[in-house]
Amino acid sequence: MTIAVASPFTGKVVPLEEVADDVFSQRVMGDGVAVLPSEGRVVAPVAGTVGKLFEGGHGFAIETPDGLQVLVHVGLETVHLKGDGFTVKTNEGDEVVAGDEMVTVDLDRMRELGIDMVSPVVVISGQDVTVSSSDEVSAGDPLLETR
Repeated sequence: MTIAVASPFTGKVVPLEEVADDVFSQRVMGDGVAVLPSEGRVVAPVAGTVGKLFEGGHGFAIETPDGLQVLVHVGLETVHLKGDGFTVKTNEGDEVVAGDEMVTVDLDRMRELGIDMVSPVVVISGQDVTVSSSDEVSAGDPLLETR
């Protein structure tokens, strides 16, 4: 079964191997792609249950009814910000549909803090991944397909 994963961000698509974090670039967590956001709205890439919402809103994971788990990490090294610049719009355990707003991030604040905003979107449940988009995406556009 093929499942489409939409882009949680509007921005430039970045190959995972170019992400400046070995956990993502070496695919330790799983396969996927990253997006350098050009706007601060972050939406659900799939429909399912919010299984994990990281404290402060810098990342979340959603599990579909079919067992696909997608991790979205907003920027790199954002855990230490403890929510500075992030507004969380959802909760762990919530049911969401693709396109629901999950988090907003103040990109100007991230620039002030010198944060690398390259944001990985990774399938953490082990399915094979094909990147659907190659350049620029809008939030909700096809980004990945799994099989």
